Amino acid sequence: MEGYAKLAALMGAYPEAAILRRFGALGMQNLLYLQAELVQLESEFRHCSNENDNSENIYRAVFSKDWVTLAGYNDGEEEQWALALRIREKLKEYGQALLLQTQLSDMKQPRPQDLAFLQKWMKRPSMGCVYLLGQDSDIWEKPERTDLVALNRCKSEGVFSLWVTETVIHQYHQLVGKYFRKPESAVYSANTVHYSQEGLSRIVSLVAMSFSSLLPIAAVTALYCVNSMSARLGMMAGFTVLFTLCFGILTNARSTDVFTATTAFAAVQVVFIGTSGVTT
Repeated sequence: MEGYAKLAALMGAYPEAAILRRFGALGMQNLLYLQAELVQLESEFRHCSNENDNSENIYRAVFSKDWVTLAGYNDGEEEQWALALRIREKLKEYGQALLLQTQLSDMKQPRPQDLAFLQKWMKRPSMGCVYLLGQDSDIWEKPERTDLVALNRCKSEGVFSLWVTETVIHQYHQLVGKYFRKPESAVYSANTVHYSQEGLSRIVSLVAMSFSSLLPIAAVTALYCVNSMSARLGMMAGFTVLFTLCFGILTNARSTDVFTATTAFAAVQVVFIGTSGVTT
């Protein structure tokens, strides 16, 4: 297995490595051409329609009011109906192209680490060693990054998750993982070790949930050990800021979710301070 077949086998097995060009500029140029054609057809149709409306021919004069006459009248010069049929086909083509371009525009760019893996895989003799000979040979080596799309990009990740997948997992494999995970035997994945993104995401989620359980306990315990109200308020502010930072780093939550969680965390501390004895 060589060339396109080998590259296709890799992309089929690992969809995150299925990185292709969207040809955004060409797609938009095609839409502009179709739009220009429709504008021209519309102009011709309106002109023809106005001429028929003012025609002395009793049949042509009712084209705008009687579809049956418009479609069925035949004197060898049925230009208006012919234009209508051309417009119908062109509108269909334009609508399909517009919807397709919209879908392509919504597709996400590949993650830098996925693109880097694909570039490495294609170069290294010990891995894929795929060299294409046509003008498409440098699509991934010298990519127009804004024009690349990933068919199955992993969901948006937080800072901590990116650090785990880009740094920690490599160190783990060098120190421990290589003794338990062997390179896959398939010809397209020789000398390649694959760690499931779902498994890594579960680990990150476990760390985040553990943190969300431990930080409130740590905050309440620390506040319990301090009697001064001013000190408690300062500690509450510090714990709240720490919670917000960690929540943002450990998860990919939206700003509204971060705000809601932070408010709830601060409320827990306020209730504890308000119901426990303090000294000034």
